[in-house]
Amino acid sequence: MPLETELSYYNSIKQELLRSYRGKFVLIIGEEKLGIFDRPEDAYAKGIELRGNVPMLIQSVQENENVEAIPSLALGLIDAHVQ
Repeated sequence: MPLETELSYYNSIKQELLRSYRGKFVLIIGEEKLGIFDRPEDAYAKGIELRGNVPMLIQSVQENENVEAIPSLALGLIDAHVQ
């Protein structure tokens, strides 16, 4: 499952994040928290700057999150080369 490692890591530090960063966005790649941001766009730009175009979790720090799925991303269709 894509981002399984990142989601697991987020859940392990969620309570700590809620105490200090509620309403912000956290950037996680692998099991590494790479920053806290006011806007998801800023988190994405930092992720690209630090690691390039790799899978990354940009999660809003909230008690209850809404999960959004983008099938074309999950299935790798955005990078698909159709012949």
